[in-house]
Amino acid sequence: MDQFYQELRKIQKKERNNATLARVEEDFYTRIHVYLDELRQEAIRDPFSNVHGMLKEAQIIATEICERREHKITDAAVVNIHRSYHLFTGKPQFDLVDTTPLNLTPEEEKFYFSLIDNLKNHRHNISLEKLSDDDEKEKKVIKPKETQKNTLIPTPAEEKQEDEVLNRLDEISKAKPIKPEPRQPIEKQINKPKVEAAPIEAKQKEEPPKVIEDNPNAFDEQDEFYDFESKKVARDTELVTMLVFDEIGPIVGVDEKVYGPFRPQDLVTLPLINAKVFFKNRKGRQVKI
Repeated sequence: MDQFYQELRKIQKKERNNATLARVEEDFYTRIHVYLDELRQEAIRDPFSNVHGMLKEAQIIATEICERREHKITDAAVVNIHRSYHLFTGKPQFDLVDTTPLNLTPEEEKFYFSLIDNLKNHRHNISLEKLSDDDEKEKKVIKPKETQKNTLIPTPAEEKQEDEVLNRLDEISKAKPIKPEPRQPIEKQINKPKVEAAPIEAKQKEEPPKVIEDNPNAFDEQDEFYDFESKKVARDTELVTMLVFDEIGPIVGVDEKVYGPFRPQDLVTLPLINAKVFFKNRKGRQVKI
């Protein structure tokens, strides 16, 4: 683990001092991710170790290396397209000069050629050739003359639609009117037999009370599956307030956030599972506010 950290420091120094890309392995970015994950796991296992400081430094170094390499690759692509694509000097020509930067990883090579394609398309859109072609297309487009339609003379489709409407009106006028059903007298409507409601006690006797099964993972008609494991995880990641007794460096919580550094008599908020480590080692105690 320390060996790869020293390798990162050497690559950082080369990227700062040289205008070209430093030589790295093809799986350089994959190794960075694996290394940082190992540091995070070790920091979670031992919150009082010095791994937290090393994790922060490794993240800063890896970010600087990546950003410096991106700047160098972008500058190389811009310079290469300037040499290869001629603008405003007669007919534009594209003759790619092979000046691909050395020591590119597969991810960086894909990034470099995507920049070349985007810059080439941009220059083609603003070139004299593109603009002249657009002008010729606009001249060749001739709009057809619109003929005025006579709206006073109905079309055959409109005549057919009018005939259908008239026929429909004739059918409606010839149809017999529907007689409404005779309504019952109000007295019959009022004097309807009432249905007595069953006593509540009888219903309770008929329906036996529901018995909760011994199995905690059982289903019933209303409740869904009760996940005890997720409730335990939520309880462990619950934030609590703690009073710190000793001076302690920064730690990485179970939520992958960095807490600390801590000083005596500090009141801090952190996940319960991390706070239990302090309680167990008598480095702090829980405070309810």
